[in-house]
Amino acid sequence: MTNLLFPTDFSSSTTAPLNWVRLFARKTGATVTLLHVYQPMIADTTLPTLGDPGLGLAASQEIEDISQQRLSQLAADLQAEGLSVVTDWRIGSVEDEILDAARETSADLIIMGRSSLSSFFDRLAGSAVSEVADSAICPVLIVPMVEEGTLAPQAQVRTIAYAMQSGTTQANVSAQTDSLVDTFDAQLQILTEDQLKNPPVDLIVMQLYPQSGFLDGLLHPNRTSALIETSDVPVLIYHQPK
Repeated sequence: MTNLLFPTDFSSSTTAPLNWVRLFARKTGATVTLLHVYQPMIADTTLPTLGDPGLGLAASQEIEDISQQRLSQLAADLQAEGLSVVTDWRIGSVEDEILDAARETSADLIIMGRSSLSSFFDRLAGSAVSEVADSAICPVLIVPMVEEGTLAPQAQVRTIAYAMQSGTTQANVSAQTDSLVDTFDAQLQILTEDQLKNPPVDLIVMQLYPQSGFLDGLLHPNRTSALIETSDVPVLIYHQPK
């Protein structure tokens, strides 16, 4: 593993996924690409303008500058800890830019935080996580984020649970877990779907199998795939080879 991609919005709730970035970077020596996707405020031109319209542009530019400064500061903080870090600041759609950045940096792993999906904006962010998990060309580690003011759990990999599914082979299990077990000197458990509700492990590993359409998903719901949105334990997603 040589390249990690970490998209961040600088919120305090990203502490938990950032701890996992530190863990993987230290264990593997990988370079971390810190990515921030800036989404500029777009004025509604159908509404009447009050005051100087240039003030809104100035405010937008200030927010843009602040986001770039915060990205540079986070990189400096991680570099001070001894990590190899580069930055990537972009404007656009969050999920599209994350996927583009992963391709352009040849990312070996994307680490993302997932909110509790308790509000509209949380669900919007959660949809970006699901889109990246579905479409990324590399594995994606999804880390549950903690609420502000809550201490983030320690990032560690002592026990790994592999989510066994009907299409999973022993070769899949080995290919997706051997390096993790060796790197972290971890214990591996093989669990079936009915054993995956809050297992006492540090990390869940699973392969994502695409469904053939809406009807397939409706008639054959996959509880393993639902882990992406519900698990209290970080989930490492692999994709079915194309």
